[in-house]
Amino acid sequence: MARQAASEPKPRRTQAERRAATRSALLDAAIACLVEEGYANLTTRKVAERAGVSQGAQMHYFPTRAQFVAESVRHLATKLAGEIREQIPPDTGGPQRRLEWLLDKIWALHNGPVFMATMELWVAARTDPELRDSLRDVTRDVTRMIAEEGMDLFPDVMSTPGAPALLDTTLAAMRGLAMLAALGNPRDVGRRWRTTRSHLLALYAQLDHMR
Repeated sequence: MARQAASEPKPRRTQAERRAATRSALLDAAIACLVEEGYANLTTRKVAERAGVSQGAQMHYFPTRAQFVAESVRHLATKLAGEIREQIPPDTGGPQRRLEWLLDKIWALHNGPVFMATMELWVAARTDPELRDSLRDVTRDVTRMIAEEGMDLFPDVMSTPGAPALLDTTLAAMRGLAMLAALGNPRDVGRRWRTTRSHLLALYAQLDHMR
């Protein structure tokens, strides 16, 4: 009986599942090309080859290059946010420990492929209006995603009047330090992040006392 069950063919994927898999493969390939080769060297042909699909299929899913690369950042950020959500520590650590954990996770994102790809696009967007418009929407959505995670974890603190401004300060500090890290002095940036992290935790603690 077990042998018979093992030999049964796997159910065929639906057309919607195949389309979703192709789209995901294209977006993953775009991120990889951005990180490894930079925006200037990224071509839709290279991405299609890396994803294992035709260039025509890639154009069907993403008609413009600007939309394609910006959407790839949203795709990766959404995927990583889901992974963070699954790793949220239990309440037993207390709110302070959970806040430290969340800050460390967001900082880790700023030292990984999602930020490296975004930084490539920020530079290119300065002189590319179409890319700038696409990336503005994605950046806003990623910021909103982070804010929603904070609200889920710390609804009382994040609903105080000063919380949105502090979140903007947190992300600005991380982005600035992550850009410095890209210049090649990770030890110094790590030290500066630890100092910044302490200041941010103190500011969030003040919000908590203001409730």
